[in-house]
Amino acid sequence: MHWLYLILASVCEICWLHCIRFMNQLSIKELLTLEVFLKEDGWMAILAIAGYAGFGIANVILFSAALKKIPASAGFGIWTGLAILGNTAIDHWILGINFTKMQGVFALLLFIGILGIRISTLKKRENSAKS
Repeated sequence: MHWLYLILASVCEICWLHCIRFMNQLSIKELLTLEVFLKEDGWMAILAIAGYAGFGIANVILFSAALKKIPASAGFGIWTGLAILGNTAIDHWILGINFTKMQGVFALLLFIGILGIRISTLKKRENSAKS
């Protein structure tokens, strides 16, 4: 269950980052004077602000729950790696940002590293349970 929390925390991190991406398109003046809500797409600003808060809080709660059973070094590495891979995939397939072959190679290496950390953590747990 703790690994599921870690994966969900990574998903929240990805969503949180994209809320920030949208909010960066807004000016401070628009936000402070609430002009942003008068625009035709003002509902998007409301969603971005709510998403920023909601995904940020959910991320912290889920990540904290995951670290109750997962070693911090393994948890942080996997959480960060999954967030990087998720954001890279969204940038390429949804936002149309160019993706070079070298980026693909390094994304694959990152994925292999995530799997390696996960497998080695499981083996360590199995070995300590046998002792």
